[in-house]
Amino acid sequence: MLALRSFFLSCVAFAAAVVATQAAVLVPVPAAPNSTSTTAFGINDANKISGSYVGAGDGIEHAFFGTLDGKYTSFDAGEGGSEARAINNGGYIVGYSNSQHGFTSDTPIFERLPNGKLLTVAGLFGRAQGIDNAKNRFAGTRWDAANHQAVAFKGVHGKYRKDVRIPQVHQASEANGINSDGLVVGDYFRPPMHGFIGSGNKMQIVDYPSDKASGTLLEGINDVGQAVGQWVDENGNAHSFLLDIATNTFTDINVNGASNVYAWNINNAGAVALSSNAGSFVWCKKKSACPAGGTAVAAPEHAGKFGPRLHWH
Repeated sequence: MLALRSFFLSCVAFAAAVVATQAAVLVPVPAAPNSTSTTAFGINDANKISGSYVGAGDGIEHAFFGTLDGKYTSFDAGEGGSEARAINNGGYIVGYSNSQHGFTSDTPIFERLPNGKLLTVAGLFGRAQGIDNAKNRFAGTRWDAANHQAVAFKGVHGKYRKDVRIPQVHQASEANGINSDGLVVGDYFRPPMHGFIGSGNKMQIVDYPSDKASGTLLEGINDVGQAVGQWVDENGNAHSFLLDIATNTFTDINVNGASNVYAWNINNAGAVALSSNAGSFVWCKKKSACPAGGTAVAAPEHAGKFGPRLHWH
């Protein structure tokens, strides 16, 4: 996987208080046929998901997309495994190949068109994780061989467009999600790891509000002001959250029995594609946003406070 994720995460910046606990809904993602594991990464407004599964017979990671009744279409974007990291409302999918054996420096980035044609981002290695609904722009991470670091970037139509400008001095960065306004979310390593919301020359830094957090990553953003991501505790376990950007309110995304939870993408209804060591799920803060068949889970809310590391540049 990406070398950036192996960095040690430390320190956190804001104060907060738990303001409420409510019930959210968790819907299990059906396992792909003849697989040993299935991971959900992306979800669009029709609740079509994208992800990957490891074949029971060949041990290879295959990309897939489909509906939550388990009707999946699988494909391979290259050798060494493939991951379909995001799907938009038009059926465009982005991700990367060589997922099982590669690092940021040698994983080809792909865009799959609705007709099945695969575009490889020429001259770049890394990954793409988010794609918007308006213009099919995607957010990703490229390897800068000259400076030996991961760099957040934006692309469109299977081509690199430009890097995401991060004013802070940092060692590496990722762009993980993008919405229809072109607003990008991701993270950068200073150290520690900080999430960011940024478009153009503006950037808002996001750290999860807990003194137990040693780093924060933002993974996805929708068109109605919600983002999802992860925070890492002092023991290295990943926990996930939904962020309401306007009110700076964090809602915990919990999976019963899971010690590591990864929220990847969110659609405009607020349905979140996530994976965990207890399986993959779709999580919704409101039952009305979720497909049928879910169970209730606790969803505590936390109020963040604007401080020296949560501001606009």
